[in-house]
Amino acid sequence: MRRGSRLRAVHGAGLAVVRFAAGSSAALLLAACGGGGGGGGSEAVATPTPSSQTTPSPAVTARPTSTPPAASPTPAFPALRLTPIASGLDRPLFVGSAPDGSPRLYVVEQTGGIKIVAAGAVRTAPFLDLSGVVSCCGERGLLGLAFHPDYAANGRFFVNYTNRDGNSVVEEYARSSGDPTIAEPRPVRTFFTVEQPFANHNGGMLAFGPDGLLYVGLGDGGGSGDPDGNGQSITTKLGKILRIDVDRYPTPPPGNLTGGDPDIWDYGLRNPWRFSFDRTTGDLYIGDVGQNLYEEVDVEPKGQGGRNYGWRITEGLHCYEPPSGCDMSGITLPVVEYGHDVGCSITGGYVYRGAAIPGLTGYYLYGDYCSGRVWTFTWSAGAVANHVEITGDLDPAKLLTSITSFGEDGAGELYVVVGEGSVFRIDAR
Repeated sequence: MRRGSRLRAVHGAGLAVVRFAAGSSAALLLAACGGGGGGGGSEAVATPTPSSQTTPSPAVTARPTSTPPAASPTPAFPALRLTPIASGLDRPLFVGSAPDGSPRLYVVEQTGGIKIVAAGAVRTAPFLDLSGVVSCCGERGLLGLAFHPDYAANGRFFVNYTNRDGNSVVEEYARSSGDPTIAEPRPVRTFFTVEQPFANHNGGMLAFGPDGLLYVGLGDGGGSGDPDGNGQSITTKLGKILRIDVDRYPTPPPGNLTGGDPDIWDYGLRNPWRFSFDRTTGDLYIGDVGQNLYEEVDVEPKGQGGRNYGWRITEGLHCYEPPSGCDMSGITLPVVEYGHDVGCSITGGYVYRGAAIPGLTGYYLYGDYCSGRVWTFTWSAGAVANHVEITGDLDPAKLLTSITSFGEDGAGELYVVVGEGSVFRIDAR
C-alpha cells in the first residue's frame, strides 16, 4: 500500500478487498475502510453490483427517522450518464476549476502533480509539480486544492499535502505571471504544518466558503478509534474543519471556536475526506469517513459553525465510546448514515447547481469509494427528501470502482474522479 502499490487507500479507514468481474482493469482493489491503520478493523469482501436508478438502499438511513429512503425520485428526476473527460492520470484525487472564466479543469494527483485538462486532453506539463516534497501514498500525498475567489486577478491558490515527514502542510502558491497554465514552483507562504501521529486519516480537503474564507479538513491523526482523543479535543487541529483568513493569518476570523486552537470551525470529525458548499444556499455538506460500522453525511447551515459532530463519542447515529449509553448532548448528528453492508468509505460530493441538467438542481450527490455506489438526496427545512441510489442509471457498466472525489466546475456541472486514473462528467442521458 506504499509507493509501489498501483491501487491505494486514500480515505482513512481499514482495508477492504473489492473484487471485480473478469475483464476489469484490476483484480483487486485495496480500499480505505473499517478500522484504520493501527488495527481494529476487519477485512471484508464487497462485490459491486449494478442497481436501478430508482432503487432505495434499505441500509442507508436518513435522520430523523430510521425508515429507508424514498422508493423513487421525483417525476422530473433525469436519467444520467457518465461522459469520459480524462484518463491516464496518476492516482487522481480531486478535480475542480479556477474562478477565472476559463474552461480548464485542474486534477490533483496523489503523487504530487496538478494536471490541466483542456480541449479534451490532459496537458503533459503539470500546472504544479510537488512530487519532490510530497510523501505518497496510502493515505498520504497531495490531497487538496483550492483557488482564491479573486484568482482571475491575483493568481493565488492553495494546497494541502503530507510532507516527507508525513505531516500535513497547507501552503499558498501563485500562478505564473507569463503563462496561466503554469504555476510558480516555490510556495508563497506556509500557513501551518500539523504533526501526524499515524500515516492515515489526513483529511486534505480545501474549499473557500461563501464568506471568502478558506476551510481546511484534517482527520483525527489516525490509528484505530482515535487513540489520542483528538476528535473531541479543541486544543489540536486534528479531527477538525478549520477556517482561516488567507489575507490576515494567523489572526483568526470572527466566529471561530473560542477557548482552544484559534483556527477551529467544527470539531468531532474522524476523517472529513471531502466536503463542499452549496453555491446557492451556502450550506456545508461533509462526508465523514466512519470507523468499523457507519459512514455519514453532515449538513451545516450557512455560517453556523462551532459544531461537535460527535467522533469518537459517536459513529454515525450510534454510540462508539462508550459503545452504549453515551451522552449525545451537544452533538450534531448526521443527516444520513449507511452501514458497511453497503460500502466502507464515504466520498462526499456536491449539490448540483448547473444548467445542463435542470431535473438534478438541488440534489446532493455522494458515493462510496469501495463499492462504487452513488446516492442523491435533497435537503430542505432541516430534512432529507428524495433519497435514492442512482448507481445503475449513472453507471450501468460499473466504471466507478474507486470513487476518490466528486468535483464541480465554474458552471456548476459535476464530475466524478476514479482513483485508477479517470475523470468523468455527469450528464443527462
